[in-house]
Amino acid sequence: MTVNKRIVVVMGLSILISGCLSANKEKNYNFIKGLNEYQKNDKVSALENYKKAYEIDKNNVVLLNEIAYLYVDLGNYEEAENYYKKALEVKPNDENSLKNLLQLLYLQNKIVEMKKYIPMIIDKNSFVYNLNNFRIGILSNGEGEDIVEKSLLKISSNDRFLEEYNESFYTDLASVAGLSDNTRKYSSIIFEKAYKKYSNKNKDIVKIYANFLIETKEYRKAEDILMKYIVNNEDNLDEYALLKKLYTKENNKQKLENLKKILRNKI
Repeated sequence: MTVNKRIVVVMGLSILISGCLSANKEKNYNFIKGLNEYQKNDKVSALENYKKAYEIDKNNVVLLNEIAYLYVDLGNYEEAENYYKKALEVKPNDENSLKNLLQLLYLQNKIVEMKKYIPMIIDKNSFVYNLNNFRIGILSNGEGEDIVEKSLLKISSNDRFLEEYNESFYTDLASVAGLSDNTRKYSSIIFEKAYKKYSNKNKDIVKIYANFLIETKEYRKAEDILMKYIVNNEDNLDEYALLKKLYTKENNKQKLENLKKILRNKI
């Protein structure tokens, strides 16, 4: 009788394990299929396959983030928020989920909710933590200058924060540079470091940094980095447009005329 019970238990476990393996295989299949559909830009089909995978495994943080990201891509911010929050219910201090959710909340100017989730970031010396405090300062309508300064001081003094390129951060950085002498100083330090690190592989930092230099009236420095870029990328008109902006701001009629001649020859 005991032997028979053991046989039944073993058979039951085998069926359970087999079922789990089968379900896991199906989940992975749907997830990979969703990724492939997304690569083809079929976002609706991608979402359908992600959802099938989600029905099998509702506690997969990576999958929850992928679904949320896809909803962001589809413009459905409400559903995106829901799935980022589901991911945080599964893993409350997951930095990637927090980073993604806070980015989405920032896009919607949801400062109250941002303040709720920022303290959940464990590493208070991380870029994500300081970046989002910086964003709180931006959203504080003229009352966040002190927050902006403190956040930029921390970011400017830690090279580790430059390990991941974040275009929206540099765009925001350029927009707040004029708040005070300190924000201008810290912004300049950050931009200088980012330019040295990323300019060879990312043209956006060249444009954003050049625009920052033009707005802060460092015209010769802006001209220098734009000309260096143009030498290696002659057909890119964005940098010529920034040169036009620069020469117009400093009222340099001779250089404006020379620039017009160069552009005429390119058309």
